Amino acid sequence: MTITKEQVVVVGAGVAGCTAALEAVRRGLAVTLIDEHPQNTAAMSLDAPYFYGARLAPVLSDEGTIADRVLGSNDLLMDCLEAGVEVLTNTCVWGLFVPGANNEHLECSQVGLADAEKSWMLGFDYLIVAAGARDLVLSFDGWHLPGVLGAKGATTLIGKYQALGGNQVLILGSGNLALQLAIQAIETGINVVGVIEAANEVQGDSVLAASLKDQGVEFFTGYCIQKVTGMNEVSGAILVAADKSLPPVQITCDTICMAYGVVPNIELVASAGCAVDFDANRGGWAPQLSADFETSLCNVFVAGDAGGVTEAALINPEVSIYHGQRIAAAIAMREGQETECSIEAPDVSSDSRSNYPPQYWLDALVSAGGMDVMACQCEDVTRRELVEVRAPKYLASTNSSPCEAAKTFVAEGRASQDMLKRMTRVGMGHCQGRRCREHSAMLLAGVSGIELSKVSPGSYRVPVRALPLNIIRAHDEPKEMRDTWPTWLHPVEDTIPGAH
Repeated sequence: MTITKEQVVVVGAGVAGCTAALEAVRRGLAVTLIDEHPQNTAAMSLDAPYFYGARLAPVLSDEGTIADRVLGSNDLLMDCLEAGVEVLTNTCVWGLFVPGANNEHLECSQVGLADAEKSWMLGFDYLIVAAGARDLVLSFDGWHLPGVLGAKGATTLIGKYQALGGNQVLILGSGNLALQLAIQAIETGINVVGVIEAANEVQGDSVLAASLKDQGVEFFTGYCIQKVTGMNEVSGAILVAADKSLPPVQITCDTICMAYGVVPNIELVASAGCAVDFDANRGGWAPQLSADFETSLCNVFVAGDAGGVTEAALINPEVSIYHGQRIAAAIAMREGQETECSIEAPDVSSDSRSNYPPQYWLDALVSAGGMDVMACQCEDVTRRELVEVRAPKYLASTNSSPCEAAKTFVAEGRASQDMLKRMTRVGMGHCQGRRCREHSAMLLAGVSGIELSKVSPGSYRVPVRALPLNIIRAHDEPKEMRDTWPTWLHPVEDTIPGAH
């Protein structure tokens, strides 16, 4: 099969991706830009790429209206179209494949793409992954209810889709991610009923926090959510003081956003074997990058938050712009179209106190809600069942694991998240671990008594997006097979009349 090959392929139409595409075209390169938005509700319900939660507004099913909103909200994407960039929207990238020991047959590096109708492969000379960051999810009693979602899911629904589905928002966390979300919500007419912070002081940029306070937003420092109130959807929340020194507080709201933090979206490059390191200053596990943001995979670059999330980058788009420009210049140099790369890094800073991991938030949530809160929605596993390494419920096992079973995963000071996943199925559900990956790793580190950096992360495998079988393999069996489908059970002459 002949594979179409492009010179430069960019994944993600955020600031970093669009900047890279525009800069590459300006330097004489041929560029194809791919973005999975606007998404259909089936993809969004799988929490890909963000934690959208269980409430999706009815308007999201109106493909025409949503397409107009999503495309109309992205001025940089419109600039790419006008500049001659080939743009593919509503198209997900489900796999990355590069020639190597296990892929010697590949004629070139390529990505797997899929839209609503088909799946296909696209080759490339250079790949720029600007997949952004995804929500870090830590659970509490009632987090499954419609109206609970992550900060990235919320900002996307507010900004791109204009379909949050609620009007009274409670935000958990006070770092720059949370403060930016609060500002965006207020600017679009949404009421922010409170910003909750388990620490005793606001963690985000002081200027942003002061601006919100001036607008009347109430900050609850030293508090943690204990549970969500409501039967079929969110109607409010009960807060408790982290030190138990104050009485509980009940707040009325219809939306709760988890804004403890975000983590780099590395699933695409990691699944292809890209080298990654744990770096708390970049949001956890992030790809190893050169000065030009090239990964350990030749001609595969990472731009923006996908290469590492910092508090400064969350409020300064100049960081993502620099990444895109620097990568495009580096590629142009390799193609002989530029002689030097003179782009300098921006001088950005933030007085934010936030850091990764937000262990104090997990500790507060466990203290407030206990260990019997669900940690993995897909596989119905509680925190207690996870750390005690209980067998999956469908096995109906009456035997429990030995005490402190999680510690048996520790070898030479390291623990394996993949081993925990195999034993409990945490992370093996339809969300592909997006809801529980960080939560389970932090719990495993805690009960094992080791640093989070010593927990070997769970592996990523293609497809990194859940796809219907008729999309990933559009194959129609012949009429003879449909009429006599048990041919794999019986000889052909026994199933086809007249065949001897």
